[in-house]
Amino acid sequence: MKDIHTIVAHNLSQYRTSQQLSLSTVSKRTGVSKTMLNQIENGQSNPTITTLWKIANGLHLPISDLISNKDDNINCVSKADIVPIYNDDQTVIIYPYFPFNIDKNFEMFNMELKGNAEMVSEGHHVGSEEYIIVHKGVLEIEINGHKHTIKQDDAIHFESDVTHTYRNISNEDVHLTATIQYNK
Repeated sequence: MKDIHTIVAHNLSQYRTSQQLSLSTVSKRTGVSKTMLNQIENGQSNPTITTLWKIANGLHLPISDLISNKDDNINCVSKADIVPIYNDDQTVIIYPYFPFNIDKNFEMFNMELKGNAEMVSEGHHVGSEEYIIVHKGVLEIEINGHKHTIKQDDAIHFESDVTHTYRNISNEDVHLTATIQYNK
């Protein structure tokens, strides 16, 4: 399996070329500097999840379009083969098990939130929905200013085109599966 930064470099470069976008245009749309975009495209930088979300949202792409190896048609996924994506302070780890597939219109991640971790996620594409199942621990998720507590073996579904915040309000790790459905 290729390193995540190599996959992101290839996918971003390919998308930018196919859409005939300059680095300046991509920078304006995403809020990511031209220097950082250039480093990412050249495989010199391994971007954080925050940077990947900025790029995906600014270009109106599912994040999986940036992180998936499009050469693979069938995947048996082993966690050991996945290169995790971290938030800025490395307290949230995201494992992209099933990247976005245009025919299916969804992507699926496993997430681990260390004790007292928090991650703010910008809204996904308009009309998108998120499904979360908590496997271990207790997740607090804030959506539109309303906090929801999701306990182990419970789930939540919400329209995810708004900013939402994942929080672990304990010292115990939280493990969850998140599926994002992109409606046409």
